[in-house]
Amino acid sequence: MGKKTWITIGVLVVLGGLGVYWRQSQGAHLTAQNFETVAVARGHIRQEVTASGKIQPINTVSVGTQVSGIVEKVLADYNDEVKEGQLLAQLDTSVLIENRNDAKARLDLAKSKQKIAKLNLSRIEKLYKDKLIAKASLEEAEIAMASADADVLTAQADYNKAEQNYGYAQITSPVSGTVISKEIEQGQTVAASLQTPTLFTVAEDLSKMQIEANIAEADIGMIKSGMPVTFTVDAYPTDTFYGEVRQIRLSPTEESNVVMYTVVIEVDNSSRKLLPGMTAFVNIVIEERLDVPRLPTAVLQYKPNAFVRQFIPKERVELKQNEAMAYRFEKGQVVPVVFQKGLSDTSWVEIKDGLKEGDEVITEYIQRGGKR
Repeated sequence: MGKKTWITIGVLVVLGGLGVYWRQSQGAHLTAQNFETVAVARGHIRQEVTASGKIQPINTVSVGTQVSGIVEKVLADYNDEVKEGQLLAQLDTSVLIENRNDAKARLDLAKSKQKIAKLNLSRIEKLYKDKLIAKASLEEAEIAMASADADVLTAQADYNKAEQNYGYAQITSPVSGTVISKEIEQGQTVAASLQTPTLFTVAEDLSKMQIEANIAEADIGMIKSGMPVTFTVDAYPTDTFYGEVRQIRLSPTEESNVVMYTVVIEVDNSSRKLLPGMTAFVNIVIEERLDVPRLPTAVLQYKPNAFVRQFIPKERVELKQNEAMAYRFEKGQVVPVVFQKGLSDTSWVEIKDGLKEGDEVITEYIQRGGKR
């Protein structure tokens, strides 16, 4: 044998000796005290999607005005319960009354001219029938009658608008509910020339609320209408509230390069504890299992180190879909066990097959000296 061959043999002998020394220093065998284990036990598993969102009334109505003027009276305040048609505020009507009177006078004048044109047409028709005037005179009378009819229609439309504007000065609630916003005070001037100003906001029914929660696209596929929801709010940290998924809106938004969808959750607020604008911390229950065999998810994270692998039977294990591997300590050996997974959450995984209640599996290896 050559010099290189002898060197190679020497290196292998040294490495083998070091391996034997390391193994002896760790102990020539394993015992149950070398492992932390946990037993398969029954319990509950709940898969949830967490999110947050604002609590809002299901239906809010903005009450505005289509006419400009000075606010003469304010008859509603924050938190007032109002009925449909109830007067909330009134604008000064002096100018509107003058406009209505002017429109009424022009309407009366147009009707008088229409009456004259009608009488004139009747006389012209009789004279034309007796062949006492030319046809041109009849045509002129007919045109004058048509013009008078049009003037009456125009004047009537102007009067109707003036009457309607006078009605707009009476600000009434379109729905029954609670006033949650008031934007005017007595004496304030309201300008409605460019857009309709909002004077009040009325929440139709505060006994029923909704949460608009933002859900990432990775989770939205699991969420369906009708799923149960639990949530908390900072105002009542010890209370748990309940709701139900009512709608998944199809218009996405993007936040920090993550596509988000709005999920609308319907909430019963008969207690009136929940107020508009509160932040709700939501848990949408995707699926739940009660009293099933389960293990902590930490079991799935355990991987044998190089020393422990010496005590595992040399068998290749192929995992199929929905299968996972755990390890049991049996008769001085670490035995891999393949089991079928069911539902899982952040803490627990359901055991469908492969392990039974009471079976102990390894969660952690403990070296000599108590090191993990």
